[in-house]
Amino acid sequence: MTKNDKEPSSLKLAQFLTDITVPAQVRDVTRRYLLDWIGSAVAGGSSEPATMARSTAAILGGHPVSTILADGSKTSAPLAAFCNATAAHVVEMDDLDRTSITHPAAPVIAAALALGEQYEASGDEVLDAIAIGYEVCIRVGEALGPAHYEYWHTTGTAGTSGAAAAAARILKLPTETALHTLGSAGTMAAGLWEFLSDGAMSKQLHPAKAAHDGVLAALLSREGFTAASQIFEGKKGLLNAMSSSPRVDLLTKDLTQLSEDSSIWKINFVSFKVHSSCRHTHAAVDGAISLASDNKIDIDDVKSVEVEIYSQALGLLEGVEPISPWAAKFSLPFCVATALRYRDCSPSRFTDTTITDPHTLALAQKINFRTSSRLDEMYPEAWPSVVKISLRNGVLLQTQVDFPAGDPETDISSNQLSDKFRLLTQDVLGERTDRLIESIFDSTKIPEARKLATLVASNSATSK
Repeated sequence: MTKNDKEPSSLKLAQFLTDITVPAQVRDVTRRYLLDWIGSAVAGGSSEPATMARSTAAILGGHPVSTILADGSKTSAPLAAFCNATAAHVVEMDDLDRTSITHPAAPVIAAALALGEQYEASGDEVLDAIAIGYEVCIRVGEALGPAHYEYWHTTGTAGTSGAAAAAARILKLPTETALHTLGSAGTMAAGLWEFLSDGAMSKQLHPAKAAHDGVLAALLSREGFTAASQIFEGKKGLLNAMSSSPRVDLLTKDLTQLSEDSSIWKINFVSFKVHSSCRHTHAAVDGAISLASDNKIDIDDVKSVEVEIYSQALGLLEGVEPISPWAAKFSLPFCVATALRYRDCSPSRFTDTTITDPHTLALAQKINFRTSSRLDEMYPEAWPSVVKISLRNGVLLQTQVDFPAGDPETDISSNQLSDKFRLLTQDVLGERTDRLIESIFDSTKIPEARKLATLVASNSATSK
């Protein structure tokens, strides 16, 4: 056993985020996730949760060093990260990692961009911080495992570690200081699922606090603030406290190979979202759209719909009623009914008006779902569903979707991501939409953090 094998996992992660040279191929992949996150942040900027976050940030105050993308105003880096992460998670179009069950972009990119703007980070430095933040976030989520997800929203818990790792990299902290950053981030990690019972806005708070606290942890540690040195694997650390079946080994599995093999970086396997709903609904939504389109189904001809799903999704989807736009995104019958009726689940389908539409609700009443042990065995590597539609004429239509659109297995192209970006941002950004796509996808070197934030920000005075 080598000396490195004996070192605590927390220290290994700190060494990794400090010392790793991010391969050029990984930077190129990261560009796709950066553009995708900006699209979600812009689309959610005018929402109620994002507006409330900005109002609260204004009350709290802060040195005007980092941009709130929704209106171009400036505040402190932690508060800008808080506001931008809130906006990025509202429309449920931000990315999703299957094995860790996290949305890494919302907290990680918000932290990297806000702090990167304050400290004038280059475009490559921002990309490096994002890729490293994803790596740490996903590894912590995988180590916590599905048992953690039963009560805890992993985007809030593991997301705090990912945001902290990105922030530490932006600040170029030495390993020992980065270790304290992870320690402080871990002790602040939180995010509970109980809000689903009320259709409340807490889901947006989780990545917001993760981004904020990740930045806060890095800034504190830079000042000499100390924290637990074994925050992940310690007897009273994050994994033991928040999971009944933690896997400490997953924190550092193949970690030393990342400098040599760009193909195994976690960011390569993160899924993009095509539908504006909880990812657990997406396979069923894809199946419903496919059957409805291929067979030209008239919703009046639908007698009943049965959806088979993996049992791990029930903790979020079971019993959720579409009592608010946020809750509707977790209502499997509502999402499938919407997909059958409109052949999509775009952001415009989740409003105060659409969730009370009698035709959609009547169709949702015909939709039932049950679990399948066969599908359980496929999760979390796949998030599958079987959709069976019985028509009034006696015809039974059926399909199984193992990998929803946007999964790496579906080979979503940069052109498709650009189209999604335009859908989410065109009304807000106008001509800046294609300029952003070009700046991130086509430029040899993407803009530095400050210029990128200026280009995105909606405030015309800021955007010139």
